[in-house]
Amino acid sequence: RYDALHAWALAKVAELPAEKRVLVTSHDAYSYFGRAYGFAVVGLQGISTATEAGLADVARLVDFIRERRLKAIFVESSVPHTTIERVARDSGARIGGELFSDALGAVGQIEHGHDVGTYEGMVRHNVTTIVEALK
Repeated sequence: RYDALHAWALAKVAELPAEKRVLVTSHDAYSYFGRAYGFAVVGLQGISTATEAGLADVARLVDFIRERRLKAIFVESSVPHTTIERVARDSGARIGGELFSDALGAVGQIEHGHDVGTYEGMVRHNVTTIVEALK
């Protein structure tokens, strides 16, 4: 099942041109995703969510998003949304959706036809949300 899920994710990501594969989130929790599916991953914060991003971090990310003309950036289910929403406003990008990073969704919560309370459903949700928002 995991091999089939990985094959599905590769095919879904292939719908997105390589130059559009830039994933901007609140913190750097998706490096594994970037390596697996060919995304440049940029987090406002580092791995830890224990500290807030500073003004220089916000300004640097806003400039990056503007320079790359990114259409969408993403909030995470386990990280407060306030700062990344500010980055979206300041950069002109929209919030492309909420991703699961450090947790699954609620068991029985169906999104994109899949139960996000399962690993498979979480992966399908994240991949679909990312690809559709960046198209």
